[in-house]
Amino acid sequence: MNLDRFNDENPPRREVLPGGAVLLSRPIPSVHSVALGVWLRWGAQDEPAGLEGLTHFLEHIVFKGTASRSAFEIARAFDSLGVAVDAFTTKDQVAFTIKVLPEYLDPACAILADMLLRPAFDPELVTLEQDVVCEEIQEAFDTPEDRLHDAFAARIFGAHPRGRPILGNHDSVRRLEPEVLRREHGHLFAGENVVIAVAGNLQDGSLATVREHFQFPGPAAAPPPPPTESGDTGRADSPAAMDRRLELKSPIVQSYFEIGNLGIPILHEDRVPLILLANILGGGLSSRIFQAVREREGLAYTVYNYSDLGREIGLVSCAGCCSPEKAARVEEVIRSEYGRLIADGVGADELANNCAQIKSQLIFSLEGVPNQMFRLAKNEVVFGRFLPVAELVTQIDAVDPDVIARCASAYFDPDRLVVATHGPL
Repeated sequence: MNLDRFNDENPPRREVLPGGAVLLSRPIPSVHSVALGVWLRWGAQDEPAGLEGLTHFLEHIVFKGTASRSAFEIARAFDSLGVAVDAFTTKDQVAFTIKVLPEYLDPACAILADMLLRPAFDPELVTLEQDVVCEEIQEAFDTPEDRLHDAFAARIFGAHPRGRPILGNHDSVRRLEPEVLRREHGHLFAGENVVIAVAGNLQDGSLATVREHFQFPGPAAAPPPPPTESGDTGRADSPAAMDRRLELKSPIVQSYFEIGNLGIPILHEDRVPLILLANILGGGLSSRIFQAVREREGLAYTVYNYSDLGREIGLVSCAGCCSPEKAARVEEVIRSEYGRLIADGVGADELANNCAQIKSQLIFSLEGVPNQMFRLAKNEVVFGRFLPVAELVTQIDAVDPDVIARCASAYFDPDRLVVATHGPL
C-alpha cells in the first residue's frame, strides 16, 4: 500500500477549553457540511451500582426539554435547520452528534448546547421516558440476538461491570428520578469528562461559535481512568471454573449462538492481531468460518466473528443463527476451524490478503465528514492521542504468522470456549 499521501498527515487542532473540555477540529474545505460531536468519557460500565442504565437514560432525557425549549421545540428547531442529529450510548462512552450546513452551525450548536447543559428533568417527562425505556428493554428482550448477547457478555465478564446491559433493568430505570438525574448529570456533563470533535467545512468563526456555546463547567467528579494495556478483569470466577454452556429458550424459530472467550483491553499489544484473527476466521467472504459454515455446508445464512475490546477487558466471539437441528453441527465446524487454525497456522498469502482487507477498511473509514469527526473523538477518548494512518498501517503490516499462531492459541482454544445459545422451546 502506498502510504506517501499519509506520511505527512497532520494531527487535529487540540485545545483545552475553560472547565477542562477538549476541543478537536479538522477543517475539510472540499466538503459542504460540518459534523460535530459531544462525547462523554463515561459509558454504561461506569455507572454506580443500582443505577444501571443511567447513561443511556441521560442520553434520552436531554432531548425532552430544557428551561427554555420543549421537546417538540427542540425537534422542530433541528428540523427547520435540516440538521441530522443522533445520539448513542456504549459501555465506554456516550455521544451526541449533529451534521449541518456551515451557515446553520451557530443555531444548531445553540440547540445542542442548551439540551446538554440545561436539561429540565421535568418529573412528568422523566416518568414518561422511564416508560419508553422500559419498552425498549422489553423490545431488546424480544430480540433474540440482543437477549443472547447480553447473557453471553454477563457470563464472559463475570463480576466486571462491562457485563451489565447498556439499557439497565426495569427496577434501576425506575430509580432514575429527577433529583438523581440532576446530580448524576452534574457529574457526567463536566469539563474533564467532555470531548468535542468537529470536522468539515469550518469557516471563519466556526470554532469561536463552538467555544461560545459549549461552556461545560469544571469537573464535579473525576473521569474514569484511561484504558490500560493489561487491566484487572474483575472476574468473580476463573475461566477454568466457569460454566461454559448457557442455554436460553424462547418461542422462536431459529437457534442463535455466540461461541467465544474472554478477550483483552483495547490498548493491549494483541489488539491488531486479534482484529486480524477475527477477519481471518469470520470477516470477509473468503474467511474460514464463513466458507466452512455457509458456503461448504449450507448450515447458516448469518455467521461472523467479532471482537469487543473495552477499557480494561474484552471478548472475542463467533455469532450467528441457524435451524435448531443444525446447531450441533455448526458448533462442531466452528470448533474444528479454531483447532485447524491453531494446528496449521496461517500462510503468508492468507495473512497478506487479510492485512489488505483491514487496511482497505481503515482507509474507507476516512471517507465522509461524520467519520472524520468520529475518528478525532475516538482517538482522544479511547487512545488518548491522535493515531496517524501510517502508524496504524505499520502496525498491521508488522503482524507475522508467529504472532497469529500465538494469539490463536491464547484466545481461540476450542477447549476454553464459552457457548451460549438461544433457541426454540
